[in-house]
Parts: sequence; structure tokens; C-alpha cells
Amino acid sequence: MAFESIDERFVAVGPDRRQQAVQFQKAGFLTLGDQPELYFFRVEGKEVVARISGQALVWFQRGRRYLTRAEKIDLAGLLLKQQIEAGAPVEAENLLIR
Repeated sequence: MAFESIDERFVAVGPDRRQQAVQFQKAGFLTLGDQPELYFFRVEGKEVVARISGQALVWFQRGRRYLTRAEKIDLAGLLLKQQIEAGAPVEAENLLIR
């Protein structure tokens, strides 16, 4: 199956049917702990950080190919979109892929 990017901009609709515009801003990583990768998004004017733990990336990529930057952005964006659609708070502690 070919990879199809959701793009760096998308709209998520919450349970209240309110649409929220989401845009990817930048990516980075921490050099502490298991070196999580950080993905910064702007959601309705507010900066939100989604994280992918270093261990999760190692586990997924073991025996497979490495994920591209675009694939990691999409993975973090998908997590963020799911949180918005579920009506869950979009806070850093809720946006971690382990």
C-alpha cells in the first residue's frame, strides 16, 4: 500500500461539530530520556505538541524501513486529529505515542 500524506494542514471536527483548522509548524527532538520526537501544530491559534517516543520508533522500525519525516508528521497529526474528534483535551500529556 502506498503512503498518502494527509498534508501538513487539515480540519478536525469535534463531537460538537465545530471544525478546527490544524497546521503543522515544526519538528524537533529531545536529547534526554528515550529521545522523543516532537511535532508542533497550531490548532485554532494555540500551539500544541504531539510526541512520538524514541522507543516507539525503534520498535516500529525494527525489521522494517525507517519512517520518513512526512510519515512521522502524519502519524503525529493523526493522533492529534483523533483526540480532537473524540473531544479529549489536546494537551501534551494526551498526545504521546508510546
